[in-house]
Amino acid sequence: MHPLLRARSQAYVVDSLVHLAVPIALVPVGLLVRRHHRRLDLRLLHALSALPPVAATLLAGAQDSRSGTWGHRWQGLVVRTTDGHVPGFGRALLRNTVKVGIPWQLGHVVAIGAATGRLDRHHPWIIAATAVVYLWMAAAVAAVSLKSGRALHDRAASTEVDR
Repeated sequence: MHPLLRARSQAYVVDSLVHLAVPIALVPVGLLVRRHHRRLDLRLLHALSALPPVAATLLAGAQDSRSGTWGHRWQGLVVRTTDGHVPGFGRALLRNTVKVGIPWQLGHVVAIGAATGRLDRHHPWIIAATAVVYLWMAAAVAAVSLKSGRALHDRAASTEVDR
């Protein structure tokens, strides 16, 4: 096991709790949309479901471009580029798109598919999204746990997490 696995896992839990504030804050938007649309179009539902992951990804990207998220800071961890610098916002945004945005939105696609009965009917896109999200999560956990401890999002953005 990588020596930072525990600290990174605890930081991830804190950051996930922070990210939960985003959909909670968007509840009034959902209520307004629901009031004006008795039956939601599937495209509108997919578009609205992208709001929380996009907001959380932007928030985490802004935090990482200042050395790390609240969870990282709480655990005494910092995010740096592989050459030792604080990542710029673009690199931090790429890191968090891979870490937060893509898996969260894939989860929404699966959830919407399940809620609309497409998962039960074995819709190919929903089955594919389900497989990808579970493989993505397994690969992320494995990458953080083993050898260098650099997760998929660290590799994509040429970053690393250290004390």
